[in-house]
Amino acid sequence: MVRGSCRTILLLAALWCTLAAASASARPSQVVFLTRPASAVQGGTVSATVVLSRAVPRCTGTLRHGKTSMARVAPVARLRAAFAWRLPATAAPGAWTIAVECGSAGSASGSFKVTRRTAPPAAVTVAVEKAGFAVAGTELGYGIVLRDTSPTRDAVGVTVTVNVVDAANRVLRTETTRISGLPAGSTYYFGGDVFLDAGSTPANLQVTARAESDQAKRLTTPPVTGLAAAADAAGKTHVQGRLMNLSVISVSLTKPSRQRSTKAGACDPSPARFWRNR
Repeated sequence: MVRGSCRTILLLAALWCTLAAASASARPSQVVFLTRPASAVQGGTVSATVVLSRAVPRCTGTLRHGKTSMARVAPVARLRAAFAWRLPATAAPGAWTIAVECGSAGSASGSFKVTRRTAPPAAVTVAVEKAGFAVAGTELGYGIVLRDTSPTRDAVGVTVTVNVVDAANRVLRTETTRISGLPAGSTYYFGGDVFLDAGSTPANLQVTARAESDQAKRLTTPPVTGLAAAADAAGKTHVQGRLMNLSVISVSLTKPSRQRSTKAGACDPSPARFWRNR
């Protein structure tokens, strides 16, 4: 009787193991995306992670578009596999597919869109359109016309370097000045003065202007009214007018001999001297 009961128990246990194995094998294998991109740009990185319902050693991920195919193999750790691809800079824009195969664990696929990489805005160039000078004794005053060549971007942190040279192209004096900014597409009139060694004979100006950076158009030029010009006995031209600072910050008036600042919302009625071009 005992022997028969043992045989029955063994048969039931074997039947349970068989049914359990059959049930396990009947469960569908599944691979799903945990993360995947909706879009990417040419030359950018495409990353994706999948989660598996059962453990396998590795998975293979492939990007495809037309005849282009890019495959990667990733190990499975904690039922996850992660992939990363670098798209070519010339990757074709449009719909791409991403497919992951994980052997007996199953597979998953999806799509994403590749877009063209937008070219960065061209660097703002500050052009030197005119430059001239006048000499009185050992004092040389100069005037320069600068222009921000971009119609949509302000030039920020403009460094102006002026070399005074003689007929043999020897540098007699160098002066470097930083201008905080030039409004997009604007013309900027800049002046200054230097003192030369006795006996020096200036022949020309060498002027360079370079912007440190640029920004979207938002700078404005304060309005100037009541301008009047007159020459003094030394042949210097003086310009007098009124400047209204509409900004919330102070601005500076650059003159051959000095600078004067005005507060926000204020007028500076005093003469502002600029040298004429020869």
